[in-house]
Formats: sequence, structure tokens, C-alpha cells
Amino acid sequence: MKIRNNFIIATALVATISLTSCSSTNTNLAQEGVFIVGMECAYQPFNWTEISSTESNVAIENVNGAYAEGYDVQVAKIIAENLDLELQIKAIEWSGLEAALKSNQIDAIVAGMSPTQERKEHIDFSDGYYQSKHVLLVKKDSIYANATSLDDFNGATIIGQIGTLYATLIPQVVEHGAISGTNLDTIPEIVNAIIKGSADVTILEEPVAMGIVNQYSELTYVSIENAFEVSEEDITVSIGFRKGFIYIDQINNILTNVLTLEKRNELMVNAINMAPSAE
Repeated sequence: MKIRNNFIIATALVATISLTSCSSTNTNLAQEGVFIVGMECAYQPFNWTEISSTESNVAIENVNGAYAEGYDVQVAKIIAENLDLELQIKAIEWSGLEAALKSNQIDAIVAGMSPTQERKEHIDFSDGYYQSKHVLLVKKDSIYANATSLDDFNGATIIGQIGTLYATLIPQVVEHGAISGTNLDTIPEIVNAIIKGSADVTILEEPVAMGIVNQYSELTYVSIENAFEVSEEDITVSIGFRKGFIYIDQINNILTNVLTLEKRNELMVNAINMAPSAE
């Protein structure tokens, strides 16, 4: 997701997460017959929250009257169906996802997470289920809207989301004369800061930027070829599991043979078109 790159040692789960004891095994499902997935439910177009049930969204188990929708939700649905398991989704803050996984609150993290070497020391990952590139979100009427290189962001105040790869890429823009501002916790806060003028630019994955631009006519994004130095893992989105989780090979097979590149692109386009306002 956002493709998040910084490993965060989570100290708490979302307050609404049930603390009911689950299976103690590190390989089996936390609940027999159920595939429990954790995501923020606040990161469109990958995942977001809705208040009405539809044919495509999924009830959020730990948030009364709420439903999860988005690219990650549709991927999780296809995986659960092909594993012949019931899908359950829990809304969990980004900083609590790994802790929820390790404590058997969930079986998988489907939330735009990148399989960094640091994370691989603690959890296992599937093959990639999305690959993206990074772009720069700005106001449409700003002097940065027609930028063709990072040099054109000289003097711009740039901010990112705390604990994500976005934030770690900021120094690459600062090297070209941008000014590092105060990073914020959520994408909606960042969008609001750019609209209000307290920041000029942020770095996002292109699908996220596309969804935001669809909702806010005053915003646009700049795509600069090879603008950022990133590794393959930085642009890859994978599913996180407890070490030794027994379904990883089956899930990789589903990602290869069912969630083909064509199918993934279709799901992402649909998610971008469906995504609600970030407000």
C-alpha cells in the first residue's frame, strides 16, 4: 500500500479490535474456516470504509455498521473464495497491523504493504499483487503543476505520511531544493494541507493520486519518469503473513493464475472510479 516502507514496531492495536484469544499456532488459521484480513479501511483506492452494504463490499468485523471496499477488499475476496474460506475483515491502524498478525488477531495483511528486507525478518510475504510508481501531488494552479524534473520543485514545501515509503523519499526531492515540512499521519490530512496551502507537494503511489484527483478538481499530480531511486520491493505490494503460514503457496498460485495482470488492472480501475472523497 501506499507502498509502506518503514518498519514500525506497533505498540497498540486500534481500540476497537477484539482481544478475544485465538489459536496459538503460527501456521494455521486464527479461526477455523475463516480467512481474517487486516487493513486500514482508510486508504483509497486500495481500501476504504462505507456505511451501507452493497453487493461488492464486506462488513468490517470490528466496526459496527461499517463496510470495507476497494482494491484490497476485492483481492481478499477472490483469495478467500478460491481457498473455500469465509472472508472476515478487521479495520486496524497501520501501526497495529503487524502486531495484530503476530498475535493471531488476523491471518493476513492486505493493505498496500511492501515486502522490505526488514519486515521479512518478522513476517512472511506473498508474491506481489500490485506494482506501482510514485508521483507528486500538487495544486492544479500551482507553479509546480507543470514540473518536468525534481529541480522544478525548488522552494516547494513537501510533506509525507508518517511511517511510509512516501516520507523516506522526501530527501530525494529536498536534494533538488525543496523544503521538508512536517509529516502527517494520514493521507486526508496531507490532502487538506495541500489544498489549504500549508504544503505544496506530497509523494504518493499513482493509483492513490488518481483517486484523489478524481475527487478534488483543484488538485493534480506530476509523473516524472525515473524521478525516484527505489528498489523493486519499494514498488511492489505484497500480502503479509505470520511466519510459516500454511496457505502461502496456495495464495501465490491464486495470484498467478486467477488474479492475472489483466484482472488486477481491471480491479484497480474499478476501485479508482468507486473511491469516495478523502474527506
